[in-house]
Amino acid sequence: MKTTPALIVIACALAACSPPSKPAEAPKAEAATAAAPAAPQAPADAPAGEYSMDLSHTSVNFRVSHIGLSRYTARFTKANGKLAFDPANPAAQSITATIDAGSLQTNYPEPGKLDFDSQVEKEFLDATKFPQITFKSTKVEPTGPRTARVTGDLTLHGVTKPVTLETTFNGGYPKNDMMGPARIGFSAKGTFKRSDFGISYGIPAPGTTMGVSDEVEVTIESEFTGKP
Repeated sequence: MKTTPALIVIACALAACSPPSKPAEAPKAEAATAAAPAAPQAPADAPAGEYSMDLSHTSVNFRVSHIGLSRYTARFTKANGKLAFDPANPAAQSITATIDAGSLQTNYPEPGKLDFDSQVEKEFLDATKFPQITFKSTKVEPTGPRTARVTGDLTLHGVTKPVTLETTFNGGYPKNDMMGPARIGFSAKGTFKRSDFGISYGIPAPGTTMGVSDEVEVTIESEFTGKP
């Protein structure tokens, strides 16, 4: 740690005011500096290569407005994906991901009385007919040192449309004895209209909020691991 001019002046003043028999004030300051805890280190960047989604450290959540009173939140619990990672050339990166449409999970408190998860899967997703939701990136546009705008083709309810995700690279670790394969992590968020994918069930009539919003907010947290 560098000593600032102000600290030097204070140290000199203390030394001038101290009796000749007690010249040890400066070493005490050095001892205190040496005892200061080290600042935590940010994750180091992992190497380029192909990475696989770690589902145990991944969450895919979405929110919709419910009658204008709350942002109702639900999630999908089964997904997988592949990422071609290249920190030296972010624009060349790509990702593909698949979500099991039948893995939807809500916060309904009494599933024994009503299987609300299955009801939503049927009425909104028609999950039996369209069992998979897929995303395949088509463009990665860096927007900062660790951020990018990722555009891709989202296939939902049998319809494919472009969707953009604002993505943040949270860091990574190279392969090591403690953690095993190289690991990287990302956060992403985006919005789309479900009516663009042929899902109109429950959309409020114009001028009202009585229903479930057309706009869907998506938030994703995910870690990926490299080859063993």
